[in-house]
Amino acid sequence: MRRAAVMGDGWMPYLYSPGRYASSVATIQGIASEMGRDLRHFEWFAHIFLNINPDPNTARLEAAQLIGGTYNQDFQGMIDKVAVAGTANEVLDKLKAFVDAGARHFIFLPMSSNDSNAIIRRLVEEVVPPLHEYADHQS
Repeated sequence: MRRAAVMGDGWMPYLYSPGRYASSVATIQGIASEMGRDLRHFEWFAHIFLNINPDPNTARLEAAQLIGGTYNQDFQGMIDKVAVAGTANEVLDKLKAFVDAGARHFIFLPMSSNDSNAIIRRLVEEVVPPLHEYADHQS
């Protein structure tokens, strides 16, 4: 965070909850302020592991299994802190929390062993339009 605040042109953490993201934004802004650095053109990204499914338990389990396989550990107990998974409405609410925390750009990584296209379709059709409208009202 210090390096981003002092020398970077953006911030893009992953495996962050909205609360942890908000804390990192405050830290970066504080360090930049101490250094006299203007962050007006600094970019705020969030890298999001994502699963959208009408069955929220399936969405969380699948995301936890895929992330867990990547990192060779059990993510089921912490999936809600490191990913955005659930129904379209649950995902929308969590992404709104990221917007409230300071994120202005998202990088999505669909976490599906079956059909990433279904996740992308739900994201584009059910989540992005209301999220875009919400973000426009926050700026």
